[in-house]
Amino acid sequence: MAVCIIYHSETGNTRAVAERLAAVVGGNLVAVRDLASYSKVGMYLRGAPRAMREERAVIEPATIDVSGYDTVVVGTPVWARSPTPAVNAAISALVGIEGKAAVVFCTSGGMPGKTLERISEMLAGRGADVRGAVAFTVRDVRQGAAVDALADLVRGSEKRAIVQ
Repeated sequence: MAVCIIYHSETGNTRAVAERLAAVVGGNLVAVRDLASYSKVGMYLRGAPRAMREERAVIEPATIDVSGYDTVVVGTPVWARSPTPAVNAAISALVGIEGKAAVVFCTSGGMPGKTLERISEMLAGRGADVRGAVAFTVRDVRQGAAVDALADLVRGSEKRAIVQ
């Protein structure tokens, strides 16, 4: 099974989960970079309002071709109970997502809001078959929480579950 793990991470938490998942299930990592280059304060002052408005950032890579993969995983930090503008843009930048299995995860301080649902809806709107989603808190990430539930979704052993 070919897996593509697409993620945006400003502080390293989402990257840590993506890397752990890749170590467990294999797959290629695609780090999405927001060209706005936020400072820590800028994430809150500029980034959070953009996330609440569901805006899309200018990102690198500008196009993400997933046509050669069986499963696509999308991970985002939570900004203002929303996916980041970079992840909104990444979903729009997907090429070949139609009919692919998709799994979603987010990292947050504990308040994921509607982040998982929004990303799932965006992916489904692009024609992906969303199999489920998992939320991780910053505490989970720092304690090295296992990615078992996320890995199970990627492997297809569970269907359409949201784990928070």
